[in-house]
Amino acid sequence: MPSPKQPAVPRIDVQRHHRALLEAAADELARDPDSSMADVAQAANLTRATLYRHFSNRQSLLGAIQAEALARASEALIACRLDEGSALEVLGRVIASLGKHGMRFRIILIRASDHNARFLTQRDQVLAPLVEVVKRGQAEGDIRADLSPEWIVTAMASLLISAVRAAPQTKHSDAEVSDLIFRTLVGGIAADGSTTHGSTGDSQN
Repeated sequence: MPSPKQPAVPRIDVQRHHRALLEAAADELARDPDSSMADVAQAANLTRATLYRHFSNRQSLLGAIQAEALARASEALIACRLDEGSALEVLGRVIASLGKHGMRFRIILIRASDHNARFLTQRDQVLAPLVEVVKRGQAEGDIRADLSPEWIVTAMASLLISAVRAAPQTKHSDAEVSDLIFRTLVGGIAADGSTTHGSTGDSQN
């Protein structure tokens, strides 16, 4: 005789499990990039069977984390009030916020290929609003006008990725990582005589 059919899982539970698995995976893989699928399921207090119902393999899980990371980064930029304050103040807030997100989703920055065209395109789309911020800073005389705005934004993203990847070796905190990125970037882009008043500490306001 056929075995009894298992009752369907309520949709609200499916959504809750999906969210719990994504959050647990981001945290667990940030702690240890080599954590297994079983480790992720345990961190989420769910079974491996539940995990595999949502994500058929590790690659699909990483893809979902990448999509989540990009969505959170886009939300973070909106929260950084891109039209308030000088361009350097805005960049300070953005770097502090993205630095924090980068540390949480560091598995994506560690595993993402620097030559992955799809990831780079999606990243550039998320960061596109910053190009206008840089242009404003150049018009106001705070940022060097002899550098391409697109290049400055790309340089910021590259510094962020490098800092997040190196964080376990350098033992820097999230705030220290953000401060290093900001000081390194501004040291190269600030116009002569401008001040680095975009301290990353403003991101907490």
